[in-house]
Amino acid sequence: MAELKITDVKTYLVPAVPAAQNEYNWSGTKALLFVKIETDGGIDGWGECYTLADREQATATHVQEMRRYLIGADPTAIKRFQYWAYHLFGERRPGIDLICAASGIEIAMWDIFGKSLGVPVWKLLGGAVRDRVPVYLNLGSGWLRTPREEVEMVRELSGRFGYRAVKLYPFDFMRDEDEIVEHISAVREGLGREYRLMIDVWREIDLGAIRRIAKRIEACDVTWYEEPIAPDNLDALADLRRTTSLPIVAGEAMFGKRAFRDLFRRGAADIINPDVSVVGGILELKEIAAMAESEYIQVGPHNCNSSTVAASASVHAACTMPNLDMLETFPWYWQLGDKLCKNQLRVEDGHIRIPEGPGLGLEMDEAYLASLHYEPRPMNRWTNRP
Repeated sequence: MAELKITDVKTYLVPAVPAAQNEYNWSGTKALLFVKIETDGGIDGWGECYTLADREQATATHVQEMRRYLIGADPTAIKRFQYWAYHLFGERRPGIDLICAASGIEIAMWDIFGKSLGVPVWKLLGGAVRDRVPVYLNLGSGWLRTPREEVEMVRELSGRFGYRAVKLYPFDFMRDEDEIVEHISAVREGLGREYRLMIDVWREIDLGAIRRIAKRIEACDVTWYEEPIAPDNLDALADLRRTTSLPIVAGEAMFGKRAFRDLFRRGAADIINPDVSVVGGILELKEIAAMAESEYIQVGPHNCNSSTVAASASVHAACTMPNLDMLETFPWYWQLGDKLCKNQLRVEDGHIRIPEGPGLGLEMDEAYLASLHYEPRPMNRWTNRP
């Protein structure tokens, strides 16, 4: 087969879906950013970039800034692109918006690579070590106010999709320490011990409260304590890990192997949760997981994107990881996903079966994507606005 050449790189910004139009939307809204790479051989690839609040257009601009360098390039030269994006285009000091843009491009390159050979991406990564990827439910409790409501929602979704693990955000809407502890304890009591229970702290700034609450909920059989401290202070994170029996999770806001190298050197996490659309793409996620494996650290990939392209990329990478714990899923994407994609992934019995089709195994609805008119998302409800 003749070597493929990239002929175009396109972006599709999907406007945020109002919460009132989505059965399970709790966080307000989230815009999605897809990348399509076209080639002279008629093989196209799809990728997806992580979007940050009010910065999705900046990430889309980074994709288009890289486009002129990609025209005529080999879409299967993935490692070369990975090196170029970091060392040359990013001048060894890229920000997260640029790496999110590069992640979407890189995922699309893998999709083309797999399609060109007629095999799923996971086979190109060394083959799968499991035929199903275990997943957990991110309930996103910011709009729920009582433990009873949360327990009922978990049981409803578990009945439909077989979940046996759930993550909550009590820090998101509660400030009183006693209230947070009581809430977690009540949810644990309501669910019983048959469910794994994860708590997302979401990078708090009160280290004393983080320590005290961690100590008080140790009896609640918490599976992990996620992102208690921002990655700008790995020493504080490592110190917290030494003072609690709760497994510490970190990594969703980090990108690139170098950042995770420092995390591992400090012994700051029991589990890492890099996101394929943040960290640099499929290859970077795979390489970071291999680094974690050598440190006896598990991987629970973050997956706060759609249920389509980024989720499929995560599944392709995750099924090749011997040290995989669980993959994150968000129920509010499913309704939108059926419009974006003709064969989005499905959760069955608490797992996602690995795709068998070539590339990522997805058929995106480009006509629907092109019909959407992007508008800025509603303003976030920041509590400390200037």
